[in-house]
Amino acid sequence: MMRAFLRASAPRLVLVLLAALMFYLMEPGFHAHEAAPSGDLDVQLGPLGISATLANLSGLSMLILLAGFIAVDRRRGYYRLLFAQPVNPVLYYLARWALALVMAVAASAVFLWVGSYAAWGEYRGGVEGLYLALLAAVAYGGLIAFLSAVLPRGDAWVGVMLFLFTFFWLQSLSLGAEPFPAPFRDALSLLLPPQTALQDVYDALLTGKLDAAASAFCAGYGVFWLAAAGLVVHYREWP
Repeated sequence: MMRAFLRASAPRLVLVLLAALMFYLMEPGFHAHEAAPSGDLDVQLGPLGISATLANLSGLSMLILLAGFIAVDRRRGYYRLLFAQPVNPVLYYLARWALALVMAVAASAVFLWVGSYAAWGEYRGGVEGLYLALLAAVAYGGLIAFLSAVLPRGDAWVGVMLFLFTFFWLQSLSLGAEPFPAPFRDALSLLLPPQTALQDVYDALLTGKLDAAASAFCAGYGVFWLAAAGLVVHYREWP
C-alpha cells in the first residue's frame, strides 16, 4: 500500500519541489545575508528566521500531497475496491496521512539544508524551525483531510483559499477593521487555520523559547479536523 502511495505521489513531489524553489526565491534570509544586519533583523534573516518559510512549505506540501486523497477514491469508485478485503478505512487513510506528514517535514528539512548551502555555502543551523514546520503540517494536514472527506472535489483549492482568506482576515483585524460582531469574529478566527498561533510559536523560537500554549493549539487544531475526517469516513455511506 505504501509503495503504491509513494508511486502515486511522484508527480505531486515535483509540485513540492517547485514550491520549494518558489519559497527559496522569496526567502530574504537566503538572499540578504551580505547586508550584515544587526539586532532583531539579524535573527530574522538568519537560520532561525527561515522557520516561517519552512512552516509555509510544509503546510503547502500537505495540501499538495493530500489533495483528493479521500475524495478521489470515492468519486472514481475506488473505495469499495480498496476495502473489499477486511481493511479498516480509517486506519488506511490515517497511514497515508502520516506518510504525507513525514514527506512534508522531510521536504522542509531538505529545503533548509540545500538552501543553506546554496545561499551561504555552509549549513548554519536552524533545525529548530522544523518544529514549526511540523506544527504547520499537522494543522493544514488535518484541515485538508476533513475537506477531502466531506467534499467530492476541490478540497485543495478550498484549503488554499482558506489560507489566503486567513492572511487577509488577520491583516484586517490588525488594522482595526471589525466587519462582524465580536462573537462571530472570534468564532471565525477559531475555525480558520491557526496562523496567529503559528506566528506566536515563531516569535518564541526567535528568542530561543517555546510557546507551549500556542503549540498545543496548532496541534489540537489539526488533530480536531483529522478526527472529524475519521468520523466522516467511518459513518458515511460510500458508493
